[in-house]
Amino acid sequence: MGNFIIPFLVLLLTDKLGYSVTVAGSLAMGVTGTYLLGSFLGGKLSDILGHKRVMVVGELIGALLLIYCGFVSDSPVLVPAFLCGAYFFIGLALPASNALVADLSHVKNRDAVMSLSYLAYNFGSALGPIIAGYLFWKHTEWIFFGNGLAALFGVLIIAIFIQVQPETEATNESELEQAVSGSVWTVLQARPRLLFFTFLCGLLCYSLNQMTMASPLYLSHIFGETGPVLFGQLMTYACVLVVLITPLLMKLTSSKTETISLAYAGLMFAFGYLLVMLYPTIPMHFLAWLFLSAGEVLLSTKEGVYLANNSPSSHRGRIQGVLVTLRNVLLMPSFIVIGYLIDNYGYRFTWFSVIAISIFAAIGFYFMNANNSKQASLVIEKYS
Repeated sequence: MGNFIIPFLVLLLTDKLGYSVTVAGSLAMGVTGTYLLGSFLGGKLSDILGHKRVMVVGELIGALLLIYCGFVSDSPVLVPAFLCGAYFFIGLALPASNALVADLSHVKNRDAVMSLSYLAYNFGSALGPIIAGYLFWKHTEWIFFGNGLAALFGVLIIAIFIQVQPETEATNESELEQAVSGSVWTVLQARPRLLFFTFLCGLLCYSLNQMTMASPLYLSHIFGETGPVLFGQLMTYACVLVVLITPLLMKLTSSKTETISLAYAGLMFAFGYLLVMLYPTIPMHFLAWLFLSAGEVLLSTKEGVYLANNSPSSHRGRIQGVLVTLRNVLLMPSFIVIGYLIDNYGYRFTWFSVIAISIFAAIGFYFMNANNSKQASLVIEKYS
């Protein structure tokens, strides 16, 4: 619920700190870059020092730096500098946080655990920006205080109440989760499917991001001044949908593999954007966003479940850090690509390209699932 700063970051840098849009965009990219650097380094540190320890320390330092920003909220130099520092440490805690969820669950309940975590995250994220919107203009310092205090409160709960079982006593681990020796690159070399999986998830994330990249531009193109208002309504609608449909989708896909569920996500993205392209009316946008939100839920939950189930417990943090960073690096040029496609080929071609990428990813996940099923059958035949 402390998601106060990131939704308003560019507005903060321009309207409050006086930067031009170009400089503000560069500074926002710098904050994103330090976050990615932190998440890349945090994976290795969390496997060496412990997932809970790195998460608590990273979030704690990040929270304190954000609170400090509240005392210098009108400084155009200190605020960006300390935001970079804060989000470096918050990024450092990210792979440790993901790995900790995997540590505290097992194969049979991980799907439910991660879907509950995602549900709570979205519920808080739906409330946070609304609160921040009321604070932004007249009480700007509380954007930083609120974000920092929320992070501090959350991490103190984890530090005090969450008990992690020692790795040597871990139970209910599958064979794929057993600890191994070697570097993260050795593990990835032995399990190349993780890299292919990350590439396909990157394609789905590219499709997902068009809900907030291409969609607002398209809505303004179609509906003029009403477009931004409609986009705000759709974003609120999507947040509510995610909270309502997550338990239902988890129930419907409980008997499906993660790769098949992600193939469904690709098809839902393709169908949602097809509706937007063919029938650009307001009611059809709301129907389309039902499918897009369902695809978002499946992507955001099943990706984490698959990585946890297919990563050795000794390398969970490093695999999370490396693969999530690689996926985000692949996504960074997407802003330029979408802008280029819209400017040079128009919205119809752009939507066709997004639909094609979604279908390609769905086919890739289907073949991954078929290959895994074939390997499992060979193992059963060998030992039967």
